[in-house]
Amino acid sequence: MWPALSPFASSLLATFWVSTIALVGIVFMFRRQPGPRGEAFLLSFAAGVLLATTFLELLPEAVARGSRDGNVFIATLVAMIAFFFLERVLHGFHVHEDSHAVPSRYLILVGDGVHNLIDGIAIAAAFAVSPELGLATTFAVTVHEVPQEIADFSILMSGGFSLRTALLLNFLSGLTAILGAILFWAFAGALERHLAWFMTATAGMFIYIAGSDLIPQVHHHRTAPGSLIYVPFLGGIALIAVLNALTGH
Repeated sequence: MWPALSPFASSLLATFWVSTIALVGIVFMFRRQPGPRGEAFLLSFAAGVLLATTFLELLPEAVARGSRDGNVFIATLVAMIAFFFLERVLHGFHVHEDSHAVPSRYLILVGDGVHNLIDGIAIAAAFAVSPELGLATTFAVTVHEVPQEIADFSILMSGGFSLRTALLLNFLSGLTAILGAILFWAFAGALERHLAWFMTATAGMFIYIAGSDLIPQVHHHRTAPGSLIYVPFLGGIALIAVLNALTGH
């Protein structure tokens, strides 16, 4: 089936599949907001996943792709500065709500949207080479996206969104993978040559979200036992590390 499709059609189908992974949160079927302990567990896991994705996946891949461009990490700094000002704006609109949860739920949508855009470009570039490489890349992205989307969904839920709203917004951010594939073919691969800059920018977004919003929220849950903080945090890091080893990233 796959070899009979054009590379463009194959990349669209693959990125649509990757986008649907954003609905993984439905398996939790939360009927109400998680309690303090559940929130501490989910936020700790999300922080571990974001940091591990940054330092074990995005930055090493960016270095490999942009090894001749020593300025590529400027995008990391610019992204962190941009998120600093964006969070200040969000605080201004939500002065009566929680000081961390509200901004983080919007920031993660931006960061994950860019991340999925990168995945779409990478998948399309792989299908441009061969169907086999395209399928292998799609599989690798799928494996990595499951814990990533669980983390994103957890942040959205902890930020006060209902189950349906969190699922919808997470799915919409996942659809940027399709946009990435379309942009790749529209610009004849020009975006792929600058993929390292997108990766380091996303790394900056994830570092900011984890360090400025998620980890402070985890520390705020003083009543949560250490096992609900340390285990999911380290577990999220270990999970990404194992997936990277298994997929050769």
